[in-house]
Amino acid sequence: SYPLLHYSLALNCTPNQTRTMPKGGGGGGGNDPSDSKHEQKLQAVILADSFTSTFRPITLDKTRPKVLCPLNNVTMLDYSIEFLAGAGVEELFVFCVHGAETVEQYVQNSTWTSSIKVTCVRDSNCTNAGDALRELDKRNLVQSDPFILMSGDVVTNVDIVPALAAHKARHKKDNSAIMTMLLKRVGGWDVTESASDAAEEIVRASPLRSLGDDLVVGIDPHDQNRILLFDSDPGKATLPLPTSFFSSHRQIDVRTDMLDTGIDICSPDVLARFSDEFDYRDIRRQFVANSCAEEEEGLQNRIYAHLLGPSEYAARVHDPRTYAAVSSDLLRRWCYPVVPDNLPSGYEKRYRYVLQRRYVYREANHPARIGRSSKVVGPGMVGSRCRIGEGCVIKRTVIGNYCTIDSNVRLQDSHLWQNVTIESGATVNQSIICDGCTIKKGAVVGKGCIVGKDCVIGEGIVLPEFTRVTLCRDDDEEDDDFGDFGDSDDDSGFSSSDEESSSSDDDDDDNDEEEGGVVATAASADVETDHDVVGRDGLGHVWKPRSLDDDDDSDYDDFTGSQGGGGGDPAEELVKSQSIGYDETHLFLKRLGVQEEEDDVFSDDEHGGLGDDDGEFGDDMSFGVGGGSGMMSSNLDDGLLITGRQRGVDVVKELKQLCLEHETSSPIENLAIELNSFKFSQNATYSDCAAGATLAILERIGITSDMTAPKLVVALKKELSHWVPLFHKFCHGLEEEKSIIMATETAAVGGGAIGAVLGNAPAFRFILQTLHQEEVVSEESILAWATSRREGDHTSAVGKLFLQQPTQEFIEWLQDESGSDDDDDESGSSDED
Repeated sequence: SYPLLHYSLALNCTPNQTRTMPKGGGGGGGNDPSDSKHEQKLQAVILADSFTSTFRPITLDKTRPKVLCPLNNVTMLDYSIEFLAGAGVEELFVFCVHGAETVEQYVQNSTWTSSIKVTCVRDSNCTNAGDALRELDKRNLVQSDPFILMSGDVVTNVDIVPALAAHKARHKKDNSAIMTMLLKRVGGWDVTESASDAAEEIVRASPLRSLGDDLVVGIDPHDQNRILLFDSDPGKATLPLPTSFFSSHRQIDVRTDMLDTGIDICSPDVLARFSDEFDYRDIRRQFVANSCAEEEEGLQNRIYAHLLGPSEYAARVHDPRTYAAVSSDLLRRWCYPVVPDNLPSGYEKRYRYVLQRRYVYREANHPARIGRSSKVVGPGMVGSRCRIGEGCVIKRTVIGNYCTIDSNVRLQDSHLWQNVTIESGATVNQSIICDGCTIKKGAVVGKGCIVGKDCVIGEGIVLPEFTRVTLCRDDDEEDDDFGDFGDSDDDSGFSSSDEESSSSDDDDDDNDEEEGGVVATAASADVETDHDVVGRDGLGHVWKPRSLDDDDDSDYDDFTGSQGGGGGDPAEELVKSQSIGYDETHLFLKRLGVQEEEDDVFSDDEHGGLGDDDGEFGDDMSFGVGGGSGMMSSNLDDGLLITGRQRGVDVVKELKQLCLEHETSSPIENLAIELNSFKFSQNATYSDCAAGATLAILERIGITSDMTAPKLVVALKKELSHWVPLFHKFCHGLEEEKSIIMATETAAVGGGAIGAVLGNAPAFRFILQTLHQEEVVSEESILAWATSRREGDHTSAVGKLFLQQPTQEFIEWLQDESGSDDDDDESGSSDED
């Protein structure tokens, strides 16, 4: 297991001043015994700017660059610095463009103690990652060979020491081996028909991927995972691969299941290459892609992949959508030891979180006051000195410090930053509410919204879905279209270094004053409020991305009308796709249609087509497809449709088998890691994992044909005492819980001893009730399942099972309970009024 890290950093970072501190100890750093003659200190570079506009309008405020945004009540930059401290980095350069003074001030005032020397490098003229690397080369700051290059929005628990050692060994033998990229297997994407409704399409895709990223990587596993193809453009139906590669590489795995983690191990030659190629702006799309495609020996820059292990986690926060996904993964402890109850060094002086049931974390030094009738369901967090009134329902929500939540509030899948006030009866769903905001009485904030710093949503207002409200003015009228640190979001056409170089005139946002009971700021004095959107007592205006020129439309083909096919402004559709709660089904269907237009994945370009002379490559030539877990011999006439899943694999059956092989004497976390790894490799879902585990449990309890319903319940409860934490880890919402119920249905109508017992009333009702009592499935998921079954075929085996009298009585009881709760909430609201 990855070592538990507690590193402390005391940093004083001005452009011309650094402080040297004792060397940190966690990972063994860059010390290689072979270099004892000339022992180098390991250096690292963090690009504090992503050079995109995905976090606008939050980042229009110069006091809130993206890397200083909180993620689970921890500043994003702190995750990166904590990781580098554990890797043994002795000197760190943080390259800043937008909000450089704020980043510098944050580092200077940090409470870290001991470890590495940190220098903030500032250059307001840089507009892309290429400019940043050229400036670093010009200043001759990086001397370490290798050094670590990473984005400031990465969260990881990776042990990078083996990758460093492998890179050094390769570079020692071959000077052209100048870069190693860390890649994580997360599964590709696929579109399939729903098992219950043939007209319904189901998309399987990792939430950690940016929707603007459709990465395809060609790797030679026999040459230390050398990268021969790197392309993340989702608009391409075909990908060119030089035919000369087939004569020098016996096997090339073409994989769509890899996630670019934003962490690279580089030799200083990488910086020199950017200085030589002044038109390189984007590290991934230009430098990496071109270097991999170079055919001529002697001119090649060799780039390799280091594939992370199943228990290693690394992901970037590209946009609000991936922000929510990474937050959820941290809460569910997929990135252990980077978890909320093990904060980065320095935080323990102020905050201490305690893990409670169902992944709810509460701050313990100054705990929140929560009304006894309120319900908090994880995964989620409640910060320091918060107050939550009576009758609230808070589900899967992160609440920052000093927040006030009045009575009868509904919060779901949202992120509240510091000093947020939610008045009674308000509802917030799948949104980000920034520092100092007020959501007034009875207001509703729809999914995908961002409410910027100090904004006010008026009483009774319903904020439309995917609305972004701010007090900052967007004065950027430039047509910037430069890249970022490999994030394909820069396809947007409205990307700008002014997200990270925006010239907002509102430098005094922190000076709040009260005017007539409405929070006002210095910024608001110059900003017109959209009262028709935020209400007469609201504050803030709607931010929209700039409209595109006609020449830019091609970059937006995937996003035009992607929500319901409405044919909206592509720029606005792209912003929606980067938001929490976005339904990507239409987007992937459209992308699939584009990629299926071509029958042949090889284009007839200057590299030459593959015709009758292909036999020269030999019978042992194979082409790895999808997840890489199986190889398919290449048949160029058949074309190649890569979906990330090995053909012929019954995913649920395989997951069930893994659960059957699990020994209950072993920690359930070990099985969770194994299942998660298989899920990624086969592009499965959490619903598949939950279904497989359910079927395995029903088989493990040893059901015999003479087993009575009470004995069945006793056996199930005994088995669930070990398995409940696994279900809590995999059940993110109603869909996963419904899959547990449907798996139980499948067993009940599947015949054999299990089917004979479960299909005989009242056994199925008792199983359902036990799963509910043990908090495996919620009443919402049971009622949602019941609703779908009422609309189904009642003459089928499943329909008859559903109509059993004991099952109907249990469902009616749940409906009555749910209705009484709603009546209580409504009466509470009316009393409040």
